[in-house]
Amino acid sequence: MAKLRLKNLNKTTQKTIGEIYDDYLNYCTSIGQRENTIKSKENFGRYVLTKVVNMEDNIQTLTKNKIQNYINFMRKEGYKGNTYKTFTIKLRAFLTYCFDNNYLTKFNIKIPNTLLEKKKIYTEEEVLKLLKKPNTNTCLVGDFRSWAICSFLLGTGCRAETLLNVHVEDIDFNVDSILFRHMKTKKQVTVPLSNTLKVTLMEYIQRMGLKQEDYLFPLLNGEKMNYDTCHQNLKNYFRHRKVKFHGINTFRNTFATMFIKNGGDIYRLKAILAHSNIKTTERYVNLLPLDLSEDIQQFNPLDVLSKKSRKMRMQRGGRR
Repeated sequence: MAKLRLKNLNKTTQKTIGEIYDDYLNYCTSIGQRENTIKSKENFGRYVLTKVVNMEDNIQTLTKNKIQNYINFMRKEGYKGNTYKTFTIKLRAFLTYCFDNNYLTKFNIKIPNTLLEKKKIYTEEEVLKLLKKPNTNTCLVGDFRSWAICSFLLGTGCRAETLLNVHVEDIDFNVDSILFRHMKTKKQVTVPLSNTLKVTLMEYIQRMGLKQEDYLFPLLNGEKMNYDTCHQNLKNYFRHRKVKFHGINTFRNTFATMFIKNGGDIYRLKAILAHSNIKTTERYVNLLPLDLSEDIQQFNPLDVLSKKSRKMRMQRGGRR
């Protein structure tokens, strides 16, 4: 009787790609990946992977050639670089699960090189329209809340999921700080509370009748607002304010851009954005649509020293 090695046992099973992908999702849940990460992977399996293979087929039909052909297809069709880069990253995570469990013989899929596009931001004119305080005697609750959300996003630079998990008790008005418990890095971060945002939040919390244990931006029934609802609410608010909506996290790009243009340095920006590595912040800043020509004139060492030299000559000339 032929002997079967344990590592080859799974290779004899006839599981479909769909069955193994379900196992993969259960594994991701078991190791504590975030709810939104799981949802993203579910959507990837449902809407993206199905364009590459039939989920009812055997796992052996998921080949390197098929994957490369689909990446080439996206390139030819003019998909943005981030699209097929994200596709490859998510697929590689699933492939690693398949390799580790011996469903597939290991092969390498390289993440495509892409030219990263500049990040979108809201202009100063657009931001001023969004931050114009609504008439509290006539406005709807939703508009008042959306106004406060826009103020919060522009005043902190936080991500959407971080915003939706903030509680009233996380705002410390005594020391002017905000505690972010829900971060992409899974680390808690405390960021400064600006003077303008402080005034806005104090009025918002009072008018909304929120308690310490409540979510800062809940649904009207007090329950946590999900991303899709927040997205749609802001989209409606933007339409009322006659501003084109580019997404919630565009506020993060806008915050970073204005922070640097207003004289903030990259190390403070790193702390506020909660990047774990300064290189991430550097790459992030490089993708912002920054025009620092005025700053270069103001802070360039050659220009500064030249001005000082002229000033010293004028002073010496005045003493003659």
